Amino acid sequence: MSQSILAEIANRYRQNQDNLLELVGGLTDEQIAWTPNGTTPSVGFHIWHMARWADYLQELFNGRGSQIWEREGLATRWNLATQSLGYAQTGMEMDQASALALRLPAKDVLLDYVRRSFAAAQHAVTQLDDRDFFAVYACFHGEVWHDGQIGPIVVTWMTHDNRHLGMIECLIGLQHKTGSADA
Repeated sequence: MSQSILAEIANRYRQNQDNLLELVGGLTDEQIAWTPNGTTPSVGFHIWHMARWADYLQELFNGRGSQIWEREGLATRWNLATQSLGYAQTGMEMDQASALALRLPAKDVLLDYVRRSFAAAQHAVTQLDDRDFFAVYACFHGEVWHDGQIGPIVVTWMTHDNRHLGMIECLIGLQHKTGSADA
């Protein structure tokens, strides 16, 4: 085990994202798009949302304009209405109807973006050391989380990712229970 607090946090951050990729790797496009009712977003929404926040996090380290999402114009390429994608096009504060209507690309295309945004965020987080925990980073969309201190921001996003992992696990379990997925 590392003697560095931030090295341990970086490791746990990576593990969360590795867990997501393992969890969804065997799903079909249909399973990723499935929703059990008219109020619950799909597995795909949760995957995309987690990737968007990872991409956003790496931008804090790497500077404005470094988001893969923005640089590659993925909203446009994927034919998504940017005004309905919530705060900073991350899905946060996205209205329920828009979240349910979100039509993401095929699994391979979506997971390509997910892997690349996770890798960029993981690389950025591994560059931190314990002295950086309370360092202040500029946020680019007017928000102020934890007074801009990067350590608490990373911990908050890890917690956030875990909540979405739980929701994804539940959605996968519901599909198996209802016969909507391969057993």
